[in-house]
Amino acid sequence: MEKTEMTSQRDAAAWIEEIRKRPRQAITCDRILLPTDGSGQAFQAVREAVRLAAVTQAEITLLMVVDYNQEVTAFEQVSLSGYVPAELKIAAYQFLADLMHAIPSEIHAHTRVEVGSPGEVILQVSEEEESDMIVMGTHGFGTFRSILQGSVSRFVTQHAACPVLLCRGLPAEWELPAGK
Repeated sequence: MEKTEMTSQRDAAAWIEEIRKRPRQAITCDRILLPTDGSGQAFQAVREAVRLAAVTQAEITLLMVVDYNQEVTAFEQVSLSGYVPAELKIAAYQFLADLMHAIPSEIHAHTRVEVGSPGEVILQVSEEEESDMIVMGTHGFGTFRSILQGSVSRFVTQHAACPVLLCRGLPAEWELPAGK
């Protein structure tokens, strides 16, 4: 065994021992913000948020941000003179109402629909709700593609004042309530 490798192992052992001697700290999580866009990755985030809330007795805020810049064409925006179609907000509330059925009744949760740029709105709501954690899905496009397209999860991770748990992948078995 080389001298540098032995030194590295001793350093690691010393760090581990130091960490073991530290007093235990309680980690609390009273409020979880769960932004969703309805994607499969967002459904995976719902599962993870429910698991965390069950363990910590945290309250979940289900948030859907309606981004009119993506939902309404430039022509429609001009012709609507800034008026935002109510149907988009209604559809978001209906989606969240359906999603609430996936959250066990013993977990306290409420819904919220906001309008604006998703990343900025998520951060604003996180502050307003005094969230201890944000749990959200990510598409996992990779660094290059997310730099080109921009990424809501990347923006939130870089600017959030609380920890952010990103959930990637689709749940193995996910079903919305019957008829949806």
